[in-house]
Amino acid sequence: MVTRDAVQLLSQYALLQGRLVRKFLNLYRPKDLETFRDVPGGTLSLYGRTWTHRRHGAGVSFVDPSDVKVNAHVGMVEFPEGVDGGRLFEYLESIGMSAIVFDGREYGVTKQDMDRMLDEMVEGALLRVVMTRGRFAHRIFELVQLQGDRDDGGSVSDP
Repeated sequence: MVTRDAVQLLSQYALLQGRLVRKFLNLYRPKDLETFRDVPGGTLSLYGRTWTHRRHGAGVSFVDPSDVKVNAHVGMVEFPEGVDGGRLFEYLESIGMSAIVFDGREYGVTKQDMDRMLDEMVEGALLRVVMTRGRFAHRIFELVQLQGDRDDGGSVSDP
């Protein structure tokens, strides 16, 4: 069973999602900032990798050629690095993780375990809860401090 440090993986995911969201917003400059109806599906390049994107509901899914998935849904404009159990689950599953470790405890890569782990990270002051606004109010989490530099240009998505 493959396991890795949850804080490192969560930071990696949040940084990658933030970079993809900002690139998407800068490239398309959508007027509809909740459902992105004015943006067609397509591709964008980020640090030498091509990502296919498609809008859905209240967000955008990004997939790279190796099937790494970043599903930036509800609140992506307000909180580009925002995470929730579903987003983290999809990402970790796409990079082949079966379990991760936080605070000496192993969590299976399931939506339920990711939700439980994120709640425990809030209790440990690693995450803070934020609520999105608008039609699709949603509880998501932000890392109190991201590990890494948002503008360093390095690859944060390599598993």
